[in-house]
Amino acid sequence: MKARQAITATILDVLNGERSIYGAFHLLKGKKSAQTIQDGAFFGLTSYFGLFPELTRTDLETDVRELIANGQAQLLEQDRIRLSENGKVELKQYLDTHPFLNDLQGWRYHSYTDEVWLRLCLFIQTLTNISFGNHRFYPITHEIRVQTWVRNHIPNENRRDYLNTIYDELYDFLSSCLEQQALIFVHQLSGKTQIGLTRLQLSERLGVSQEEVKLCHISTIHRLINELETKHNRYTYLSAFTKDFKREYVLTESARQSFRLLEEGNTLDSICQIRQLKKSTIEDHMVEIAIQHPHFPIRSFVSEDVEKSILTWSETLQTSRLRDLKEKIEKEVSYFMIRLVLARKKVNDET
Repeated sequence: MKARQAITATILDVLNGERSIYGAFHLLKGKKSAQTIQDGAFFGLTSYFGLFPELTRTDLETDVRELIANGQAQLLEQDRIRLSENGKVELKQYLDTHPFLNDLQGWRYHSYTDEVWLRLCLFIQTLTNISFGNHRFYPITHEIRVQTWVRNHIPNENRRDYLNTIYDELYDFLSSCLEQQALIFVHQLSGKTQIGLTRLQLSERLGVSQEEVKLCHISTIHRLINELETKHNRYTYLSAFTKDFKREYVLTESARQSFRLLEEGNTLDSICQIRQLKKSTIEDHMVEIAIQHPHFPIRSFVSEDVEKSILTWSETLQTSRLRDLKEKIEKEVSYFMIRLVLARKKVNDET
């Protein structure tokens, strides 16, 4: 399997024909729709959110056709497929031999992955050059926001000591990574006498596809951001590269408006009246919010007994399918209640 195709196959394997192939497409593109956000959460696919923003429908359809042609997947009905046993075996082999994919956290970090990387690259390039007296060099990015950040953070004194500390912290971090991750990371950096390699050059040097280079690079940056969040005392200098980023709630604009009204103390019914929207639409918004917000008060909508019953049956049946759960639960329960409970479970599993 090819790199992107393996990611697509992973998503489609989990969806198992319950969603169309375009559910995978919207997830990989990072589409901020209620359906995509909920699918990512309920099916446990948030790691892949926004990995391929440039993906086209033609790209996805080509990947799917190849899976079917190779006997790795079978068509169930229009736009819905399921991996074959052979496909599952080949996918497992790919995932086992590409463990860097475990570091992907697209949902959490996709919105600022590139900027963190550009800050780091330009900072190292700038500090290396000026530390050795070279003030004329071609910057690796012309993005004004990145250049401004670097300009504001370059130390005025003890520059070589600062550079050595950055080196030590990066060495410590990269020592915890896979060799392929460390190689791709380091060889893209530019300094006084070294120009970073492009993904094409790295692809040719390592004998892997450019897509694999890209995924490995993204996984390393996600791993770095996570380390800086959880071990900021260990990485005193590197933590500066991410500390002004706040993990945003991946909400649709309509859900944000409902969230503001909820925070002002409005009930579900009053929000419907104020916004002139159907109750089912506002319920969709509440589920979106519950997926993102660790302190969302679901007890306003679901009793503790009903919540326990939903979680018990979800664990027993090993499913998040709403219809299956609703049929098993004896208490009076709505699909909205089930979705809220599953959303809260998703949040609790990640914290």
